[in-house]
Amino acid sequence: MLLAIDRAGSIRAASKLLGKTQPAVTKALRQAESELGVAIFKRAASGVVLTEEGKVVLRRARVIQSELRKLQEDVDQRRGLATGRLNVTVSPLAASRIVGGTIKRFKRKFPGVHVQISSGHEPMAFGPVREGQVDLVIGPEPHESDSAGLSVHFLVETSIVVITGSTSKWKNATSLADVLEGDWLMIGTRARLPFLQQRFFGLGLTPPEPMITSDSIISVLSMVQDSDLLCTFPEMLLDEAETKWRIRALDLREPLQSARVAITMSSERPPTPAVQYFCDCALQVSKNEFG
Repeated sequence: MLLAIDRAGSIRAASKLLGKTQPAVTKALRQAESELGVAIFKRAASGVVLTEEGKVVLRRARVIQSELRKLQEDVDQRRGLATGRLNVTVSPLAASRIVGGTIKRFKRKFPGVHVQISSGHEPMAFGPVREGQVDLVIGPEPHESDSAGLSVHFLVETSIVVITGSTSKWKNATSLADVLEGDWLMIGTRARLPFLQQRFFGLGLTPPEPMITSDSIISVLSMVQDSDLLCTFPEMLLDEAETKWRIRALDLREPLQSARVAITMSSERPPTPAVQYFCDCALQVSKNEFG
């Protein structure tokens, strides 16, 4: 009921979603607020909005709703019903080299489970895992400072290179120091900036400030090709990218810090049979793909 009010934006609209009368929803809300001792919603011009305490309540409510759904899926799957939902967040490397084979294996055993694949990057991808909104992440593993409540299964390690357009003025650069003043873009959002900076700090260099960030690997490559833009890029995807896009990797003297790709799940919630099997499939595909 609380989630419906938040989603609908008003008690009247929520009552329609729930198939209940408006007085019944209002009474249930007042009872919840009385039991918790806080106001969850406050009136606004367009309906109701969450109070600060209400935001905390709704965050917990989403976890509870997710766990109730997972409870039913867990029981159903153990009874032999291959149904349910699976939410997976993947990085570009995982999307290109791991997910396809994983889905093929997974669907043989769980053909009726709906799998939602979304793109995402550390560290933002791990919050939804802790809250139960995402079942697992296949991508760069969390740093130790961000690993609380998470279970990590290592898959593969990839070197990181710097790419630019095939006709770029930087194409013959051999040192990072020579290209720091260039225009940089970054895969992901600005929340990933500390991870980019660490690679340069480790070499005693002042890190560049990306002028563009993008969650879309296709948009990144389309911007880099035939331009002077610079971007860090997983070496394992380089051969494939160079055949489709007019880009090239710089032949740099200084190696950048590599990236460790892993499956990251919640350590506080038991996986359903479908989630565990998807994880097992990804581990096997990674072993076959990378050795």
